[in-house]
Amino acid sequence: MLTLFYSPFACSMSCHIALEESGLEYTLAEVSTRRGENRSAAYLAINPLGKVPALAFDGQVLTEAAAILGYIADLVPDKALLPAPRTVARARAQEWLNFLSSTVHIAFRPVLRPERMVANAGCVDDIRRVGISSVIDALQEADRRLSGRPFALGDRFSLCDGYLLVFYLWSRRDLLRSHMPPLPALKATVQRVLERPSVQEVFRMEGLSAPTDL
Repeated sequence: MLTLFYSPFACSMSCHIALEESGLEYTLAEVSTRRGENRSAAYLAINPLGKVPALAFDGQVLTEAAAILGYIADLVPDKALLPAPRTVARARAQEWLNFLSSTVHIAFRPVLRPERMVANAGCVDDIRRVGISSVIDALQEADRRLSGRPFALGDRFSLCDGYLLVFYLWSRRDLLRSHMPPLPALKATVQRVLERPSVQEVFRMEGLSAPTDL
């Protein structure tokens, strides 16, 4: 049995979408980052970094969203949630996943958690301002890569798109929304992803309302 440790609306949502798309049996274990449950001794024994997601199976724990997405896809190759291993298409998918985890995700930290980056609280506003600029740059690059294609890898949905969804929705938070430039290609992809039954089910299971104003 697969167990996903997640927090609602965190990047773990991408892995939750992957599990729903896969058709595999799984259980959920909520670890609310908002309530600080990710810093509890119980969860630190699962992931010492105190981050979600984490996927437990067969006495093992796998962390990092990109790794979990690849693992889930490979459990159900007939679903083609990612291209087949050892192909250029799979390398392109990995390129997307790495870009999302190492560039896009990181860009949000100075905006959403600036206090964790400095000892001097007086610097928080400056750090957030720089962070907003980084988020804009990262999402504009995602928008550029999506130009002329309905999904990240072309005509077919992949787990890259579920990961993209999370970051676009983060950009609609009050701290960021008014600063965001038009992102037409990214917005169109997100709208397609939100129409998927698996995604709607994930929002329901995580106790969230699917956005209506993108």
